[in-house]
Amino acid sequence: MSTITLRLSALLVSCLALGAAGCQSDDASPAKSAGPSSSSTSPSSSPSSSSDPVPAGLGTVHQDRADSKDLDRTEGPITVKRGERFSIAMRQNISARADWSVAKPGPSAAVLRKVGESSYQTAREKELVGGGHTKYFTFEALKAGKTNIVLANSFGTDKSAGGYSPDLPHTVTYRVTVTG
Repeated sequence: MSTITLRLSALLVSCLALGAAGCQSDDASPAKSAGPSSSSTSPSSSPSSSSDPVPAGLGTVHQDRADSKDLDRTEGPITVKRGERFSIAMRQNISARADWSVAKPGPSAAVLRKVGESSYQTAREKELVGGGHTKYFTFEALKAGKTNIVLANSFGTDKSAGGYSPDLPHTVTYRVTVTG
């Protein structure tokens, strides 16, 4: 296949995935929590989400700007209080070549602790071939200070990953400030 054919195929898959994601109701996205006293976050009620898996213990959710075409960009600051839990929500779709992970060496262990990762897929996304999901990276603020969380797209940064393209987003850096 020619390079143009491959790029057009990739563009078509990306457009289909983005179009499918755009078809979902805003009601299907997780609600933001008020702070550290909340132990879980769940989607607003919608007809198809009653059996959808719901990640627990997300804290305040910061939704990534999935529409950005910047290869490397910085977001934030995210300001949280010591002891508070928060999550960064990234749209993940392998068929659209978006596969996010926390880059090494990670945020300062003195300031933040990574609690875990979880995924949420709406009932509609489950029905779609190649449908994506939202991946949550959850952290707990340990001590006052500043640090960065760098999320890397393996398709945009790893040349050994299938479908590598220099045109894909590489990294998103979140500046985090933890207060007293």
